[in-house]
Amino acid sequence: YVLRCVSSSWFNSMAAPVPVRERITDVDRRHFDFMQTLQRISEALTEYETKLVKLYCQHLIPKGTAEKLKQAIDVFQKLIELDKIDQENLDFIEEILERIGRQDLIRDVLRPFQPPDREIPENPELQPGTSQEGARADGTTASNAYLVIHGHRRMIQETVDRHRNNLASLCGTRRSQVKFRGYKKGKSILVHF
Repeated sequence: YVLRCVSSSWFNSMAAPVPVRERITDVDRRHFDFMQTLQRISEALTEYETKLVKLYCQHLIPKGTAEKLKQAIDVFQKLIELDKIDQENLDFIEEILERIGRQDLIRDVLRPFQPPDREIPENPELQPGTSQEGARADGTTASNAYLVIHGHRRMIQETVDRHRNNLASLCGTRRSQVKFRGYKKGKSILVHF
């Protein structure tokens, strides 16, 4: 008789609807790819390079908190929490990797993750002008540079990055010092740095 009660309750539990699992979405895959990219970068960094990553983040992460972060992936997680990086904006990590001499990770890990066709919105108010120099409040000198690019109909992030690198090389400065200000479409593209 006891066996019948157990089997009766077992059948009743089987009659309840089984929850349906949702399939993995493109958003989920993008998140997984993002985290895998950060993990690959973290695993490729030496202990010394990880200390350098923490050093470059000391203005964002207090020293006591940074000491608890043992791997670069922990630092990256903190940067996500601080809204300093996300799936669409890895410029901060790219800048740090460039400064610690790990262009190989930018090329081999970071860039392949970024979407290949990240179109940048146009700035229709941009007007051509001559390069001008001016002093900033901090005493440094700022210049405007305008490039005319023929044969392009739209501007994507990779094109901006390439021209930013070229301008930095020509000016003998770091890429981080070359700021993209916008572009305007026409028969050619006017780009303002």
